[in-house]
Amino acid sequence: MLSRSYARLFVLALGIPLMLAMLAACGAGTTGGGGATTTRPQTKILLTYHGHSDRATAVAWSPDGKYVVSGSLDKTVQVWSATTGKTQLIYRGHTDGILAVVWSPDGRYIASSSLDNTIQVWDASTGTPITTYRGHKLPAQTLSWSPDSHSIVSGSSDQTAQVWVATTGKTILTYRGHSAPVNAVMWSPDGKRIASGSVDTTVQVWDATSGKTLLRFRGHKNQVTSLAWSPDSTSIVSGSFDKTVQVWDASTGKVRYIYDGYNIAGARIDNSKGVSQDLIHFVAWSHNGKRIAAVTQQYCGDAIVITWDAQTGKHLVPYPDVAVYALAWSPDDTRFASTIEISDVQIALVP
Repeated sequence: MLSRSYARLFVLALGIPLMLAMLAACGAGTTGGGGATTTRPQTKILLTYHGHSDRATAVAWSPDGKYVVSGSLDKTVQVWSATTGKTQLIYRGHTDGILAVVWSPDGRYIASSSLDNTIQVWDASTGTPITTYRGHKLPAQTLSWSPDSHSIVSGSSDQTAQVWVATTGKTILTYRGHSAPVNAVMWSPDGKRIASGSVDTTVQVWDATSGKTLLRFRGHKNQVTSLAWSPDSTSIVSGSFDKTVQVWDASTGKVRYIYDGYNIAGARIDNSKGVSQDLIHFVAWSHNGKRIAAVTQQYCGDAIVITWDAQTGKHLVPYPDVAVYALAWSPDDTRFASTIEISDVQIALVP
């Protein structure tokens, strides 16, 4: 029988899709590959953090690369050293499982969202609460800071994306362009636009000040699970449950290239281990703009982490891993931090 936490995730499955719905269906304690021995990454694992007592669901780096923050269904957000794994602080301000964590670009604050339907901003050094945002009718599963660390955009199961002042919680604008839950939001590095991806299969680019829709990208055939801007703000990469990763022009929507989940260097993956390309759960652009990473994952199965040249779409480097629920590039682009089975967070070298 599922625990109360996982039963609640079932109820929210339509509003909190993505990995949390999969977590509920897979149940506690299930390992990748349907319980079979998992295939370890073909890359060097530098550190594994064991601080959480339940599924780790979200991860982010401090801007200086010295620390990692992770959130979990254990209701805590934990900050720890990226070199030693030593816990720096544990934030216990939420009353339910954590959905997203983001570190402000200036390094001063962390924002976290939860199934308790709050978004909380707190001091990254002390854990002192700064503000609590309650503008959404349903939990927000995605957050992004403005480049100047002044504002936050949050995307919610209530089908809205909302922009608000990080230190006061004052709502600046509410974007209502989507017709289904918002799974992903990200502020453009130049601060001018916001991109949001949704269960309605679209990615929408809109003005960060006025909320005016600038572009609707309709290249996906199933819900959009994740997106990322290129560092120069000219392109967007988006991943979807249609099993594709698409890289496209952020101003025109013109597609530059597409990866299909079933044709990403499949011969280089050991399928005898039960690992195969499937739904796209996460995409991330490296900070230097040179590479893109994606995570594909079978239902209740192992993951494949793939990187490639962001400009040419060539030089794919895939490796199998256990179930991955979140992934982030380090600021120097040499390491990945990822939340994995069962409740751990690992740091590994980027192959």
